[in-house]
Amino acid sequence: MTQRTRGQASESVESAHSPDDDWDELTTALNAWGVLHVAPGRPTRNGVPRTASELFARMVGAREPRLQQAVVVLLLTHPDLAPDARSAIDRLAGGVQERAKRRYAAAAALQRMARTRIALRLGPQPLIPPAYLDDLRLPPLDEEYGRVTLLALAEQEHEAYGYDAWGTYWTLLDLFLNEIRRKGWGAPCDSAPTGTD
Repeated sequence: MTQRTRGQASESVESAHSPDDDWDELTTALNAWGVLHVAPGRPTRNGVPRTASELFARMVGAREPRLQQAVVVLLLTHPDLAPDARSAIDRLAGGVQERAKRRYAAAAALQRMARTRIALRLGPQPLIPPAYLDDLRLPPLDEEYGRVTLLALAEQEHEAYGYDAWGTYWTLLDLFLNEIRRKGWGAPCDSAPTGTD
């Protein structure tokens, strides 16, 4: 395995430890941000991302699909972290970067589709700024409150990867809307990574 230096682009986010360690470290960090739909098998302080940007980069590069999808949930919960997500995405390369761009675009579309329901639970939230739509050849987010964007994204992913992306994104949104009813959802604790690099 190769070691990466801070800011170096890579095809994948490699680590010298097991996927279980990644799961525990990343879910510990997500829980610290008040994102509670995933939980560590063993909460840890070692190896936990120190910045929101590092958290985004490691989640999108994780092997576990639930951690990759947690990018969407974290952005829906904390849209103010969008600059950190874009910073992480801009340092990635290849397929990992493309997947990260897709997760970001999906979060922005889902947020617009469910903005009223999200605001009822979490209060008014800033919009996730549009990004990567041209790169992914997606329509603007203002068409049908993001629905047209998400539908085009889901069609692309279905053609490229052969799975029901539309159903997956709707299931993820349903999960999020149910989970935000939980006490403590979205409330960062003292150990949450900082929002800046």
